[in-house]
Amino acid sequence: MSETRRSGQFVVPGERIGVIEEFIPDSGTYVENGVIYSKNVGYILVDSVNRKISVYPLARGLCVPRVGSIVIGHVFSIQSSMAFIRIVKVGKKFLSGFFTGVLHVSDVDVKYTKDIYSALKVGDLVRAKVISDVNRMFHLTTKGEKLGVILALCSKCGGTLILKSKRSKGLYCSVCGNTETRKIASDYGSGSI
Repeated sequence: MSETRRSGQFVVPGERIGVIEEFIPDSGTYVENGVIYSKNVGYILVDSVNRKISVYPLARGLCVPRVGSIVIGHVFSIQSSMAFIRIVKVGKKFLSGFFTGVLHVSDVDVKYTKDIYSALKVGDLVRAKVISDVNRMFHLTTKGEKLGVILALCSKCGGTLILKSKRSKGLYCSVCGNTETRKIASDYGSGSI
């Protein structure tokens, strides 16, 4: 390695900190093609005895989506087979910034979903689960009883959609009478996010 890293050196995510021939990657690192990179903003710690290298985060307790996390976000864009969701809450913690998640049509429901437009609309508030973070993109699913749309607005007038019955996925607008369908969560309209 052309540049020797020392303990206490400041690094940012994606910064090269070593190679697997020199060190064993430890917490706060990841490996791509034999090169060890920083996963966090923080400081390098080199354990010379065990030949381990790790990055200790600058800030502790940051709220970041991880695989398995339940997240809440707003649908801000829909394309032919996927929806883009701005994640605003992870677990019980609201985020000061935001992350973007992608929901593919195949991950909307356990049953076959032909058209993503019948399951979600721009502006919907959605509860989803992070199933992957490949390529630094959060891939989401709404397969599950408590996952799906938790609040929706009428696409005609903007009024809040109300659930017709617990069994149906049908929603209606009390303002204009419009009916729409969504992949709704079992607690749709309860007010708990």
